[in-house]
Amino acid sequence: MKPKKQDKFSFYYSISLVGQVGWSVAVPLVVFILIGVFLDKQFGTKPAFIFAGVGLGMIVSFFSLYKLLKPFLKNTSNKTSKEQT
Repeated sequence: MKPKKQDKFSFYYSISLVGQVGWSVAVPLVVFILIGVFLDKQFGTKPAFIFAGVGLGMIVSFFSLYKLLKPFLKNTSNKTSKEQT
């Protein structure tokens, strides 16, 4: 029995979404931490800008994830409200 075309699409789409989620978290964190390390070396403040970079990276990652997953959150809430009625 062959999988349906829609099932194959759904599987590949899910795999690509996992990759996008990973990159959406990793890239902002790494970039802001590297900026923090650079600024700490420039100003001689050892951990201050690194912590700021981690915080900013987490905030940017959160908003990036929210933007990426927003359609799925809406879809899930619509399904649960339909199931309850």
